[in-house]
Amino acid sequence: MSTTVSGRLHRDRTAAAAPAPRRDALGWAWLALCALGFLGLCLLARRFVTDDSWITARYAENLARGDGFVWKPEGPRVEGFSNPLLLALEAVGTLAGVASVDLARAIGVACGLALLLVIHRLGREAIGVVGARVALAVTAFYAPVALWAVGGLETLPVALALTAGVLLACLRRAGRAGAAVAALPWLRPEGLVVALAVAIAAEGPGLVRGPDRRGAARRLAAVAGLPVLSQAALEALRLGVYGHWLPNSVLYKAGTGAPLDVLERFLRQGNGKFLLVVAACGLLVARGRQRLLAVPFLVYAAGSIGVLDSVNSFSRFFLPVWPLLALLAGLAVAAVLRPLPARPALLATALLGLAWAHSAFETGSDVHRFADRYAACPQAARLDAAAWLRANTPPGSAFTISDAGLVPAQAGGRRAFDQLGLNEAMIQRTGPLPAWRRASLALAARPEALLLLSRDPERFSPKYAVDSAVTKDPRFRAYRLAHVARGEGCRYHLFVYQRARP
Repeated sequence: MSTTVSGRLHRDRTAAAAPAPRRDALGWAWLALCALGFLGLCLLARRFVTDDSWITARYAENLARGDGFVWKPEGPRVEGFSNPLLLALEAVGTLAGVASVDLARAIGVACGLALLLVIHRLGREAIGVVGARVALAVTAFYAPVALWAVGGLETLPVALALTAGVLLACLRRAGRAGAAVAALPWLRPEGLVVALAVAIAAEGPGLVRGPDRRGAARRLAAVAGLPVLSQAALEALRLGVYGHWLPNSVLYKAGTGAPLDVLERFLRQGNGKFLLVVAACGLLVARGRQRLLAVPFLVYAAGSIGVLDSVNSFSRFFLPVWPLLALLAGLAVAAVLRPLPARPALLATALLGLAWAHSAFETGSDVHRFADRYAACPQAARLDAAAWLRANTPPGSAFTISDAGLVPAQAGGRRAFDQLGLNEAMIQRTGPLPAWRRASLALAARPEALLLLSRDPERFSPKYAVDSAVTKDPRFRAYRLAHVARGEGCRYHLFVYQRARP
C-alpha cells in the first residue's frame, strides 16, 4: 500500500515539474524566432570575410595538398594560425572538394545555431525559463555574433564550447563540462586558461571547505583534467611538428598593444557597455554556481590588458563571452519581473524586447554597412593587388605584404613574406621585432614586389610602421611604383612597388 502511494506521489511531482505542453511549444517557438533572427543577420553580413580567415585557409590547403604545415610552398614549418581544430576541419574539407573559407563560414553559422539551442536547453535549467529566453534574444539579435559567424574564423565555435561548458559546470555535470571546454585549447591559445578558471571557480570552494570534498575533487579532476589532457596532446603535436610550445600569435600579440584598447573597443561597439551593466546586476542576484557565468569575462578582461588584437572589429576577442553575459542579464531581468503580476510582467517583457530590438536594429545596420564597406574597400583592394601579381610577376617570385591573408592566398602560388612576422618562422627565435628590423628582413630577400598599405590613393601615407620603414631603407630605391590597388571610398589602398630592371 505504502509503495503504491509513494509511486503515485512521485508521478504527481514529476507531472507538476514537467513544463506544460503549451509553454513548451512557446519555448520552441521562441527559439525558432531567435534562430530566424540570427540567420537574417547572417544574411545581412554575408559579404564579410575577414582577411585572417584566409591565413588559416592557406595553411589548410597547403596541408591538404601534401606540402605540410607551411604557410608558403617549400617554406619552413610555421604556426601562424591559432585555431588547430578549425584548420584540421578545413584541410579535410579541402580534400573533399569544399573551399576552406566556405567551410569555415558554414561551421560558424552552424555553431551559432547550436549555441542558441544550448542556451535554450541548458540555460533554462541553470537560470530559469525567463532568464534563458532573455539570453536567447540578446545573443541571437546581436549583429556582431552573426558578423563573426560568417567571418571565417573560430569565434562562434569558441562561444559554443565555452557557453556549453560553463552551463554544464553550473549544473554539476562535470564530465560533460570538461568535454566541452576540452575543445578550447584547439580553438584559441587562451583556451586552457579559461577552462581552468571555470573548473577552479566551480569546484575549488567545495574542495577547500565543502562537506563533500571527495566529490568536489572528482568533479575538479573531470572539469580540469580533460582540457589539461587536451592541451597536453596539442603541445605534443606542436612540439613534434614545429619544435616549439607556443603559436606565433602569442609571441606576436602579447605585450604589444595599448593597455585597455581591446576592452574599450568591446564597451564602445554595439551594446557592450549596456549589457555589462545589466549583467553586473544579474551577478548581484545570482546564487551558487550561477556566478560561474561571470568567470570567463573576468579572465578575458584580465587577458586583454596589453594584448594586440589585430582582428578586433566589433570585439571579436570578447565575443565568446557575450552569451554568458547575456545569461547574467537574463537573471537580472527575471529578478525584476518576478514580483510583478502576470500581465504587467508580460507588458514589461514586451517593452524590454522592443527596446532591445530597436537597439539591435541599429547595430545590425552598422554591421551591414561594415560588411559592405569591408568587401568594397580592403577586400577589393587586396583582390586587385593579387590579380596584378598574377599578371605582372613571374610564377614562383616573391613579394612582401603586411596584411598577409587574402593576397597571398590569391597570388597564384607566389611566395609571400609577412612583414608583420606572424607567418614567419623567425619569430620563434627573435620574438617581436622593431619595424626597421622587419623591413630590413623583407628587403633582404630581394622580392620582386613590395605591397605597402596607404591611407591615401594619391600619395603614399603608410598605416603600418613597418611599411613606412620599408620606404626609408636604402634598398627601397631599387623599386618603382607600378600599380595602386584602390579601395572604394575608404582609406585602404595597396601601393605596389616592383623591382626595377637593370
